[in-house]
Amino acid sequence: MDVASVVAMGWLWKRFKQFLFAALGVMFVFVLWHNERFIVDHSHPYWEYYFPVRWWLIPHGLGGLVALVAGPFQFSSRLRQRHLRVHRLMGRCYLAGIAVALPVAVYMALTFSTLAVRFFAITLASAWLVTTGLAFAAVRNGNIQMHRQWMVRSYALTTTFLTARVVTAIPAIGDAGETVYMPAQWSLLIATVVLAEVGLAWRATVIQRVGKRAAPQAVVVPTSRTAG
Repeated sequence: MDVASVVAMGWLWKRFKQFLFAALGVMFVFVLWHNERFIVDHSHPYWEYYFPVRWWLIPHGLGGLVALVAGPFQFSSRLRQRHLRVHRLMGRCYLAGIAVALPVAVYMALTFSTLAVRFFAITLASAWLVTTGLAFAAVRNGNIQMHRQWMVRSYALTTTFLTARVVTAIPAIGDAGETVYMPAQWSLLIATVVLAEVGLAWRATVIQRVGKRAAPQAVVVPTSRTAG
């Protein structure tokens, strides 16, 4: 592989990240309008459903919002290289958002949801806690490579709070009842985990291998011996 191949692979990876975060932005706007409009529009059908836990939704929503917004900054190589202090600050914001959103989500699931939703929420929260905790432990120990990998897994789980709402917005799923939308939620969770692992493996096996092959090899110039 030549240097041009390395540049092309890096360009594709950069464009993929841009497309991914742009798609998440579009989903965020959709979810804000379709699912969260009940906060200001009390005629929305969701208002009556969430009314018993309306005050718990505030810290949960704000914490999740902070994690969603701060997460992408952790994957910007330019920001990390040029503004390391900002990178670390956004990382702390990400951790703080999860520290608030996660326990509130578990509490609401245990006190306000059905058994199937409780089981799913506890599973998702446990995975979210483990991946984020390992990302934090890795960076504290100076293992930056493992930190990046666990951050990818953690943020992939963070995005399920958007993607799950988009999936349930499909009438064939969301209007069909718990027997349909709960299997859809589990399928989405499994797909998210698998895709995150595929992305990590692809980057490690393709981009890094191309980079190694394109690295300039040392040229050994033989020296001639002269009799003297």
